[in-house]
Amino acid sequence: MQEKTLLDILNLSADYLKKHDVKDPRLNAEIIISGALDMKRLDLYLQYDRMISEEELAKLRPLLKRSSNNEPIQYIQGEKEFYNAKLMVNEHTLIPRNDTEILVEEVIKYVSTQTFRILDIGTGSGCIPIAIAKECSNNIFFASDISSEVLDIARENAGINDLSGKIKFFKWDLFKNPPSRSKHDIVISNPPYISLRDYENLDKNVKDHEPRIALTDEGDGLKFYRRINEIIEKILKPNGMLFLEIGFDQADEVKNIYKEKFEDIKIIKDLGGNDRVFVGSGFTSDLKQF
Repeated sequence: MQEKTLLDILNLSADYLKKHDVKDPRLNAEIIISGALDMKRLDLYLQYDRMISEEELAKLRPLLKRSSNNEPIQYIQGEKEFYNAKLMVNEHTLIPRNDTEILVEEVIKYVSTQTFRILDIGTGSGCIPIAIAKECSNNIFFASDISSEVLDIARENAGINDLSGKIKFFKWDLFKNPPSRSKHDIVISNPPYISLRDYENLDKNVKDHEPRIALTDEGDGLKFYRRINEIIEKILKPNGMLFLEIGFDQADEVKNIYKEKFEDIKIIKDLGGNDRVFVGSGFTSDLKQF
């Protein structure tokens, strides 16, 4: 078999992914090849005439096969950069989105100068508390998830980012009794907010590979917001704050859910101009209504 150069392999790989309708086939080929060969993407072109060995091809083939099935490149690489953190991700964890960095930034604005007890509900890869803790280590962090596999990954991610022991991860089903812990100054969540109807129309690389449980509530997309509202008195201190990521079209409905609980509500837009983050401050218990 005639040996091929790095440029030959890059072109063949991009063509292969294009034939399988992979989005951005050239970019995906560059990322896969540079990662597998431990090279910078620029070096693929600076060393374009380098000959590729059969051993190197053996590394590339299964990765390209995975990509041809529309598996997200982050799962193939096994990692994702998020805000200021490097995170391990796999099929058990939702891939952190850039939109969620807006939520992180809003929390950091409030917690950078004082010490707060912070609870992240549905932590997944641990991306939110890890990113905040790297910037504001003065706070006390707790993070819950329903999945043991996910919590194992979150703990590893904390270690990767030199935060072992800084964040207390624990297993908790939000729809069962609240955890027997002290109340918190700040509660954060990026819950599954995609409605079942919208879930059916997601891109294949999302729908076929990312965990369904982290994407949709199997209903109207508001189930988790309602549940957090039901138990908010048991997890949030008076005058505490609630930060939630929301869908681009959910602002009015989410504000309506919490309007009796918070003195002030703000909606923060993402870089695309879409409603993305709910911020409730001045929490007051609704027990006074009874």
